[in-house]
Parts: sequence; structure tokens; C-alpha cells
Amino acid sequence: MFLNNIIEVFLFVNPLGPNCFETEKLIETFSTERNEKVKIRFVPLLNFKSIGDMMKDQNISSLTNRNKLYTDSYHASLAFQAASMQGKKKGRNFIMTLQHLVIEEGKEVTKELLLHIASLTKLDLEMFEEDLESELSKKAFNKDQNLAMEMDITTAPSCVVYSNNDLRQGYRIDQSITKQILHGLCNDQVSSSTHSHLTRISSIQTV
Repeated sequence: MFLNNIIEVFLFVNPLGPNCFETEKLIETFSTERNEKVKIRFVPLLNFKSIGDMMKDQNISSLTNRNKLYTDSYHASLAFQAASMQGKKKGRNFIMTLQHLVIEEGKEVTKELLLHIASLTKLDLEMFEEDLESELSKKAFNKDQNLAMEMDITTAPSCVVYSNNDLRQGYRIDQSITKQILHGLCNDQVSSSTHSHLTRISSIQTV
């Protein structure tokens, strides 16, 4: 699964979560600060806890708004899967553009918006629209939820980091994700106080 001088980061996010969006930007910046090749994989996480945390952060209480938040997050997740079928980097560009427009500019999640973003991010529109409605996107989404369960991920944002310091095991960070912690992990220079916020997990074979 891993080669020498590679860092692999699995970042679990709610695709419409403001905190997740900020963490994605942090991870992207972290990747530019490393000499190693950094492979980043965004993984949409959609469960009662991730939705509940978003509701709490955004002071949402009504059932109607909760259902809309879940539905919008699910459609955004499927759109991310459809975009990722044209390349993981394209998928990341797509979801971060979507987050910018929805979180920072207040756009509604609609099919028209998803197609507009696909155009902005230079996707093949015909392929994207076909994949958006396909069972493949749903299967990819379900596979990611299973990956989260395997890695014992329940909150978003959370991340799992593997580095060439130890290819057999990675670290899960499910509290504050900072560049200091990420660099420390990859340099094998994590303080004892930081270790209390980390969990070691075994390598999991992924595609």
C-alpha cells in the first residue's frame, strides 16, 4: 500500500462542514511543506454524530432543517464521488469549490450548482452528470462509510496519517488537527502531551 518517502493522509469530512473546510485547506498547505510525496484522500463522513455536530455549530434545531442538512450533505457526497471518478485531485478541487460557494457565499445545494461547479473545475460534464445519478457513486459513498467504521472514525473532521516512519501502523487524530501535530508525526517528534490525543491504528488495505 505504501512506498518509501510517501505520506498518506485520509481526511474524513462532512462535505458541508465549515470546520471540515478549514481543515481541508490546512491539509493542502501541510502537503506543500513536506519534502515527501503526500497523498491526500478526502473521505465524506455522514452519520448522526457528524450531522449533530454541524447542527450544534450552526445553531440548527428544527427537524426540517436537520433533514435538509442531511439531504444536502448526502447529495454533496455523491457529487464528490462522481467528480473523484475523474481523478482524486479533481474530486478535491470540486468539493472545496462547492464548500466555498455554499459555506462562504451561502449558495443552495442544487443540481444546477453541482453542474456549474463541475464546469468551473474542468470536469467532463457529460460523464459527471451520468456518474452523479449512477449506482457507482452510491457504492463508492457506502464504501467510504465502511472505511470510516474500519478506522473507528465517528467525528468530522478526523484524519488518519501514515508515513514512511512506520508503514505498518498509522495515527488517528480526531480532536484538534494542526500542522504542528502532522509535522511531528511525520518527523517522529510528537510530544508526550500530544500522544494523548492520538490513536494508533493498523494499516488497512484500500483501493
